[in-house]
Parts: sequence; C-alpha cells; structure tokens
Amino acid sequence: MAQPQRARPGLQGPGVLGRRYVRRAPGAPLEVVPGAVAAAAPAPPGVRAGFWSTSRWVPWFVCLLIACQLVLLVEAMSALRVVVRILAFGMSLLLLVMVPGRGLKHPALPFVLGSLGFTLLGFLNPGTVSPFAGAAQLGIQLAIAAPLLWVTRLSIDAKTFRLTLALLFFFNVASASVGVLQVYFPGRFQPNLSSAIQSQGDSYVRSLEFETASGARVLRPMGLTDMPGGAATGAFYSVLLGSGFLLSSRKGLARGLSAGGILVGLLSLYLCQVRSIALMLVICLGALAFMLTLTGRLVRLAKLLVVVGVAGVFAFGWAVTVGGDAVLARWNSLIEAKPEDVYQRNRGHFLEGTFEHLLPEYPLGAGLGRYGMANAYFGDNSDPEYPGLWAEIQWTAWVYDGGVLVLVLYPLGLLAAMAWVFRIARQREAADDEFWLWGSVIFAYNLGALALTFSYPFFMSQVGMEFWLLNAALFGAWTHAKTLHAHLR
Repeated sequence: MAQPQRARPGLQGPGVLGRRYVRRAPGAPLEVVPGAVAAAAPAPPGVRAGFWSTSRWVPWFVCLLIACQLVLLVEAMSALRVVVRILAFGMSLLLLVMVPGRGLKHPALPFVLGSLGFTLLGFLNPGTVSPFAGAAQLGIQLAIAAPLLWVTRLSIDAKTFRLTLALLFFFNVASASVGVLQVYFPGRFQPNLSSAIQSQGDSYVRSLEFETASGARVLRPMGLTDMPGGAATGAFYSVLLGSGFLLSSRKGLARGLSAGGILVGLLSLYLCQVRSIALMLVICLGALAFMLTLTGRLVRLAKLLVVVGVAGVFAFGWAVTVGGDAVLARWNSLIEAKPEDVYQRNRGHFLEGTFEHLLPEYPLGAGLGRYGMANAYFGDNSDPEYPGLWAEIQWTAWVYDGGVLVLVLYPLGLLAAMAWVFRIARQREAADDEFWLWGSVIFAYNLGALALTFSYPFFMSQVGMEFWLLNAALFGAWTHAKTLHAHLR
C-alpha cells in the first residue's frame, strides 16, 4: 500500500506565490523570508509594513554616517558635537534592537562576541572608576560590532550591496577632492579644526602644517573631516573602491569615474603625507593583485596595474609640484630606511611597550572607560591610582579592554573574516556574478585593516564600524543570492 505523500511545510495554501523562500544553509529546508508575506498583502492604513526589515537600512545607515561627518564641519553645531558623535553609534545599537528576525552566523561573530563578553567583565575590574564611562566604552564597542548582528538579519541583494559601496566611494572621492582644494586654495575650504587637536597647543598644531611650493603654510588636508590629514581616509577608500568599480563596470562612464576617483585619491594621499594609510593602501592593492593572479584573471590584473600605476606616477608629480619639498621629503623617508626601521621610529615602540610592559601589568584588562572617546567625554581621572590611559595603536586598546583574552579573540575574528572572503574570492562564478570580485576587494581591505591595527586604534572609531558593516553586507548578500529560490533571485 502506497504511503501518502507528506506536504511540504511552508508551501501550502493561498498566497504561496507571494512568498519569498530562502535556505539558511545549503541543504536546509526552505523558510519564508520575514516580512515577505506581509509585503504581498496591503498593510493596514498608517502602518509601514516591514519598515525595520528592509534591506535599505544598510545604505541608509551609510548615509547617516556621512551626514554625521558633515554636521561636525558646521561651526553652529559645535556645541552638539558629543551628540553627533554618539548618534552614529547609537543608531547602530538601535538597529541591533529593532531589526527583527534571526541573523546569519558570520564566521567572525563567535570571536567578536567572546571578546565583548570578556570586555564586559571589565566592570568587575577595580580600574573601572567611572561606571558611566565604562558603559559608554562598552556601548561604543558593541555598536562597532553590531552590524555583524543586525545587517545579517536583512535580505540583502547584490544591488543593495553595490549601492552601499557606491555611496562610500562617492563620499570619499568628495572628501579627497576637498582635501586637494585645501592645499590649492589655503584657508578657503578649511573646516573648523577639531577641539581635541586645538587642545594640544599651538606647537602641536604647527607640527601638522607644511609649506607648499607657493610658500604658504597649510594644515595637512582635512577633506570633509575636522582632523589634519583626515582626507587620507577618503583617499584610501577612493582608490580601493575605485579599483573595484573599475574592474566590475562595463560602461565607459562608470570606468571613467572610477579612474578619476583613483587619481584624485592618490593625489590627496600624497598631499596628506599620512604614511600609515599609504602603506595600508599598498598592502590592499598588493593583496587585490595577488587574488587576481591566483584566480587567473590576468586581463583584469593588467587593467588594474596600468590604471593605478599611471595614476600613481602622475599624481606624485602633481603633488610635488603643488606641495613642494615638504611632500617630497616626507615620502622619501619611506625609502631612505628599511620599512621596519621607519615603523620602529614612529609606532614600533608602542607595540613593544604593549607586549613588554602593558600586558604583564594588565593581563586581565585595565578597567573600562580609561582611554579613548569614552574617557575624553565621560571619564573620571581624579584618582591618581587609576589615571587616564592612552592607546596609540589597536593592540594597546585590546590589552586595556580585556588583557590577553581580548588580545587573542578579536584578531581571531579578523582572521576568520579574511578566511571567508578569501574563499569567496577564489570561486569561479557566472559572468554576471561579481561576488568573487568584491570578495577580492574586501579581502584586500581586511588585510589592510589588520595592518592598520599596528598604527591606529582602528576598532575604536567609525571606520571600525564600517569594516564590520561591509563584511556583514557582503556575507548577507552572498548568502541571499545562493539560497534564495531561483525564480525569485
């Protein structure tokens, strides 16, 4: 006697064609995408169905980060500086709470959550003299890592991911361009200097200036930031993301804009004279070229080398013509000595001090709220036994946060993220599939970010939040494309 066939769960009844189905993993049962059924039927009046479930939150969040950065340049908003700083991090925490559904498990997530867990134990450390500053520090770190949780709950497609990258690309090209104008026209495009920089005194501010070929003294280009040399970050993104769009675009206008962004980014970077960002960019481009070579995409490799090589030579000559001997001398210092010697003179002693002195002193962390933004805005440094601390590099910050455990777990999270995008970059996909390319770009970006942890507290700032946002968005978009039912992709 034939056994009756069992109905497939989730596929019965009216309205099935209005649903969207995904597999959370290869071979897993089909699941209805949250919010998809509601989208098939009209929402009640006054109710915005799926407002917190839309994948547009990823580009919207990037727009918010851009808006917060621009607001800081308005002199009338200087009194609200702390509020604006908090807004971007606070929005990430709000999305963590409000975005519904079950998130995908990014490979880096267990390590990052473990690191945050041990950081939370810092409230038991006697060095946490200000619970409010400690809560602020923990909130900042949770907000930076939060995209790993809320972004992966959204059904992101390749178009949304590309839009997110395009927003970052155009904003950073704009920042790099303004940085160039600040050197060409001293004082005309200059935003207000950060109060944190001004508080260091006139002699420190003068050390951030240089004399141009015309004889004028200018601050290192700030771009659309309030920090001397801040345009270097925009320059970095302009070149790296521009390289990705150059290799992926099929239209002449898009390729021209990508090449133009690369040129402007390199020119701005030379004028900023921030060598750590330049070395990070070299590492990223080298990693991208390595991935193209490894996967046999030699035509794209040749295109990258020609465009970046020609732009690099042309932009350097242009920068020296505008910036004068100061620019030439600054970049010559990189080749006059071994790279390890240059690093040792500038940041190497911070790394040595971290492992030789700070780690033995704080094997379980130094307590919360004793360094960085949380200490500057909310800290209490009145107790001479537990004074404020300074973290020049990320490895020092990890020791302060939780000692040896955080120092191990967070870097493992970075390596897990790199391992995943490396696997995606090596895949050979269909002609219209760009995930291998953006996997190569994000792998290069991740490697550069890891390198920058030796020069800057990367994961205590907005750029750290952008790091996890891009990694989570790529992970979500790739998983969505590979698990969504074929006729709904």
